Amino acid sequence: MTVVADRRQDSVGELAGTRHLVRVALRLDRWRTAIWAVAVAGLTQVSVSSLSQVYSSPEALAGRAQLISSPAATALAGPGYGLDNYTIGAMTANELGLWIMIPVAILALLTVTRHLRAQEEDGRLELVRSAPVGRDAPVVAGLVAAVVATLAVGGLTFLALLSTDLDPVGSLALTGGIVMVGLVFAGVSAVASQLTAHARAATSLGMAVLGVAFLLRAVGDVRGPQSTSVLTWLSPFGWAQATRAYVDERFWPLAIGVVVAGALVAVAFRLVGRRDLGTGLVAERLGRPRASARLTGMVALTLRRQAGSILAWGVAIVVMGAFIGLLAGELVNFIADEPQLAQIFPTGPNGAAASAFALYVVFLAVMAGAYAATGVGAARSEEVAVRGAIVLAGPVSRARWLGSQVGVAGVAAVVMMLVTGLLMGVMAAVSLGDQSFVGRLVGAAAVTLPAVGIILGVAVVVMAVAPRAFGVVWAYVTYVGVVGLFGPLLPDGSDVLSPFTYTPQLPAEAMDWPPVLALSVVAVALIGGGLAAFRRRDVLG
Repeated sequence: MTVVADRRQDSVGELAGTRHLVRVALRLDRWRTAIWAVAVAGLTQVSVSSLSQVYSSPEALAGRAQLISSPAATALAGPGYGLDNYTIGAMTANELGLWIMIPVAILALLTVTRHLRAQEEDGRLELVRSAPVGRDAPVVAGLVAAVVATLAVGGLTFLALLSTDLDPVGSLALTGGIVMVGLVFAGVSAVASQLTAHARAATSLGMAVLGVAFLLRAVGDVRGPQSTSVLTWLSPFGWAQATRAYVDERFWPLAIGVVVAGALVAVAFRLVGRRDLGTGLVAERLGRPRASARLTGMVALTLRRQAGSILAWGVAIVVMGAFIGLLAGELVNFIADEPQLAQIFPTGPNGAAASAFALYVVFLAVMAGAYAATGVGAARSEEVAVRGAIVLAGPVSRARWLGSQVGVAGVAAVVMMLVTGLLMGVMAAVSLGDQSFVGRLVGAAAVTLPAVGIILGVAVVVMAVAPRAFGVVWAYVTYVGVVGLFGPLLPDGSDVLSPFTYTPQLPAEAMDWPPVLALSVVAVALIGGGLAAFRRRDVLG
């Protein structure tokens, strides 16, 4: 059928059928886009309102500005514009802006991959191309769907910001940066979808680019505050934050992102004509002849399929943890020099470092949970592509098929967190001159594992009960991340569904076993219940 599609291509224009494919793509994504837009805008509105209530005095704002100017906070937040006269608007841009951009970037990546590589991988695009549909029409449809989703999130977020009485011009600059980041990563995903032959590989490549962009901005902002480092200007997050929203707005950095997004789209169109349907430009690596003798079974197959994703997520999480540990000494010295911050952190250098590490470990654990969700999502992709049904036609049970993939994702997430805790502890010990932080941070990483298991369990349950609604898993991961970072600023009760609410905040707090054991039981129950439910539903194909 591929040959038929290619022959038909010669008799139709490259954009033939674009309008119809765009309509189908928008219709398929209408509820998913609405959920993302409402979730992001709603969390933004609640967070800004809470910040306004908590930091209602000039003294409180000044103390918060001093905290945000620390190296560790700069790495996780941004360059820190407007700290001399800190306002709620500047606080929103500095402390919330980046964490709105990241979900929008993920939304754009997943949308383009779903409409390009996923549909091509499962054979639907081949059927579409057998009709009078041009070669570039599916690419346009996928990009339009991503642009519409990004604009919907940006537009609703803009209205949410206006509802909190923030300056309209500053709100426009912030949401402009958010939309620009989404456009850039839509282009990244379009290119990745031409390079690889599988949706999971394209998604992993896009996530790796996102991680590199985050690290470039983090290192650049620490080295050169207020976007004065070259590294900051190599990241789309740096371009978005350089608009200086709510301080002295400038919109020209957004043009950089628009140009880069356009260039990436042009590259994607160029590449789509250089490959055959169903293939990627980067050839798949075939295993060595002896590999099959050593690596057999579902676990080995899953490891081969997910090796790239595990490596990309693992490197990003571990490097970020090591970087945070390396900055521990500078953070403690900064707090010691600012008496106003003693009210925020416990007294003593180790107490200050422990309080900061408690927050950062949760952030890294949410990333590990996000990886676990992608591991289960890969199983869903295998099912949609009918490869799962082919495997299940042999002597492989449903529990073994899904359980192997869930097990690999769970073990990989555990290893990521433990290695991250170890390297963060080693770097913190070197930075602070206190070797006890090695064991303390490994313990802090380990105590978050039940919460990571609950995220994995939620993904398994959704996969088993409502696989078409797998986007709910990503909405839950986003919710958990926002609550983990900004929980104290949110209204009472808004964090009740996050497992990290009940996790002991090591190393700042004492160990508390009952909630850890309870979370472990819930995680096991979710995973076991999801596997049991999967045995009772139909499998595609």
